[in-house]
Amino acid sequence: MLDIFLDYIYPRNIKCIVCKCPIDKGNSYSLCKDCFREIKFITNSCYRCGKVLTDFYKEDLCPVCSDKEYNFDRGFCCTVYDDNIHKIIYSFKYGGNTFLSYPIAQIMKDKIHYEGIYFDYIVPVPLHKNRKNKRGFNQAFLISKNLGKFMDKEVLDIVIRNKDTRFLSKLSKFEREIELKDSFTISKEKYKIVSKDILLIDDIFTTGTTSSEIAKILKNNGANKVYALSFASGRNIY
Repeated sequence: MLDIFLDYIYPRNIKCIVCKCPIDKGNSYSLCKDCFREIKFITNSCYRCGKVLTDFYKEDLCPVCSDKEYNFDRGFCCTVYDDNIHKIIYSFKYGGNTFLSYPIAQIMKDKIHYEGIYFDYIVPVPLHKNRKNKRGFNQAFLISKNLGKFMDKEVLDIVIRNKDTRFLSKLSKFEREIELKDSFTISKEKYKIVSKDILLIDDIFTTGTTSSEIAKILKNNGANKVYALSFASGRNIY
């Protein structure tokens, strides 16, 4: 009933979430046909990190992952981060348009089906309480809640970010690793993840440092496999 009420007040699929042009209510992901064609959905990806591989690239791993290990078992990215995806994410995170968590979760749901990912619980990447209070929400949690409804899976908001780190987008790969060291702990509900497969949700995957650190904490507390699923694949940082 709440979903129906919210859909009445904030109806979805009225305007394209990229260009704001009117669209038919049946359009996929609240995108007009032109913007839908421009979105670079990832189908051919690195087996380890999930970033896009060019069609002529014949290896299973991207050049970055050929000599790199992560604590998560596999990474998956839905789209390539470009100007259109930037508009969606920026509007969501900094424009307060939380309804965008719905089409983002729809895209993630279809990615899960496409890749055949099996998991028991969904875990969102956390924000530090200072940043969450300033923004008013954790974007990964909102995406996770919608995805949980689509997939009929429980969302466990059990990872705690103890350090109010600098914005990682401005840091090098090495600086990110230093900044995130010992940044995460698990809440008292950690018993739920013992011997379970976890789907870790974030908006952007860049170096994988954040997802890898959280996966390490989850596995140290008994999780079986951890899959990192992100809406967009950012540029590589060396």
